[in-house]
Amino acid sequence: MSTNCEAKALELIRIMNQEISLLEDFRTREEELKTLVKESDWERLAELMEGLERIAGWIESSEENRRRTYAELCATSGANDSIPFYQAIVGLPDETRAECAELYRSLKFTIVKIQGLTWSLDSQIRSVSDTMQTVLNELFPYRKGKLYSRRGTAKTADTEPLVVNHHL
Repeated sequence: MSTNCEAKALELIRIMNQEISLLEDFRTREEELKTLVKESDWERLAELMEGLERIAGWIESSEENRRRTYAELCATSGANDSIPFYQAIVGLPDETRAECAELYRSLKFTIVKIQGLTWSLDSQIRSVSDTMQTVLNELFPYRKGKLYSRRGTAKTADTEPLVVNHHL
């Protein structure tokens, strides 16, 4: 195993550790987001969303670095970067290979946790939105379905003022 290949593997380990840390921070903040949605704390929610956007940018940058470094690691062993990860690290020393494999599994598991949280949050928001739509359709039955102008084109219903209690 060349020292250049091992150096790329160590760089990949560093980048994967960084990406896992960023993803865990994102997951933690997404859990907080879910709580803020339940509590209807819109001010803190807006602040948190800005923070999540910033972290998402860092994650994207880290992922680009990881992909680039992985491609370079594959190139040092004469392989194409489209090969499976475990196949790419098979020639590394045992300790380095084990650490790469563990980090790869951790990265995948963290992503699955984020996906679960995101799906849960999406389901929660869709449920509330559907409930609100049902209530509004019952309160304003004439706004159900599409409305058409005299010319036969679709149009939106006239807006009426609506008071919303933010403490609900």
